[in-house]
Amino acid sequence: MVPRSTFLPCLLTLSTFLSARAATPSPKAESNLICHTNHASECYSQIFQPTEKFQTVHDDQNLPPGLHVRMNLATGVKEARLNIPDPDDHVDSSSLTIIDESDLDGYQEPPEEAGSSAINFQHEESRQQPFLPPQHDIAEGTLFTSSASDIKNHAFTNDKDLLPALENLEDLSHSYQWGLSLAKDSQLIHKLFQLLLPSNLSLEVRSLATLVFGTAIHNNQAALTVALSHFYNDEWPEGPLEAVIMALLHEQSPVLLNRMMFLLSSLCHDPTQLQAFLDAGGVELLIKTFNAEPMAVDDRVKLRKKVTHFVLDHLMPTAEIDGQTGEYDSLKEGSDPDAEWTMIHLQQLAERNPNGQKD
Repeated sequence: MVPRSTFLPCLLTLSTFLSARAATPSPKAESNLICHTNHASECYSQIFQPTEKFQTVHDDQNLPPGLHVRMNLATGVKEARLNIPDPDDHVDSSSLTIIDESDLDGYQEPPEEAGSSAINFQHEESRQQPFLPPQHDIAEGTLFTSSASDIKNHAFTNDKDLLPALENLEDLSHSYQWGLSLAKDSQLIHKLFQLLLPSNLSLEVRSLATLVFGTAIHNNQAALTVALSHFYNDEWPEGPLEAVIMALLHEQSPVLLNRMMFLLSSLCHDPTQLQAFLDAGGVELLIKTFNAEPMAVDDRVKLRKKVTHFVLDHLMPTAEIDGQTGEYDSLKEGSDPDAEWTMIHLQQLAERNPNGQKD
């Protein structure tokens, strides 16, 4: 038999251990942790615990107010962190930032549709705010303003000085917002229009100005509408379309002609401009441009592709395109360098419809 004295230390130790455990409160049944599995490592706090780094936000977590919340488009996961300035943090193609309510400038959410099921959030302030388009970059704004000023204030004595400003505007005008900003500036638009006209200016400047104008309004209906509003009035009775027609009639530079065709196509997304072009003998002018000579083979191919694209985009009957999509896709890709189809179609248009209107 083991003496009782041998158990005493063990009993004391066990009693101390049990007392210590009893002093530590056990988790309540209504814990602040959310657990979807039996693995403790996969549990997380019901209220999101932010740090200075972005962390994943679970769908059933509550967000405290005032956080920097974003949606990671690469992973489709919502993330959040403390709202602190970070000079290295930037928005890229894989994330979007949720705009804080104080930055919405009076934005009002549209009323809910009847019968829609609204989600009830435990914390009203944790709701995501609507996504807004990004504001202009400060550096881009400075560049746009300075380049536009250089062109508007230039006396055209040394046109080479215009090239850097035109190059900057051409690069910026690929953006919808900057294209629209350019189109809204009537003085800048009028200066660009003057650069398109036949003059003593270099072909390099004229062709680049043509590209800037075309880029600003290309696939940008708002910019196209605003730009045209500055013309066809008592002070400016003609507009860029007339400058394009003059160039296609008299110019021989392949680069300038290509860019004039690009500008023409951009302008003719406005039905009034397209009809005005056709009324001015546009079909015959396209045939002349298609057959422009003398010209190097590569230059002729590029110019003919521009004419082919214009015919497909603006003059082909919709039903005819829908019925033979493959054929016109191959024409668009330039699989036929001579593009005989374009010439045949233009001749047919000229014969059956003097105004070249779509059927």
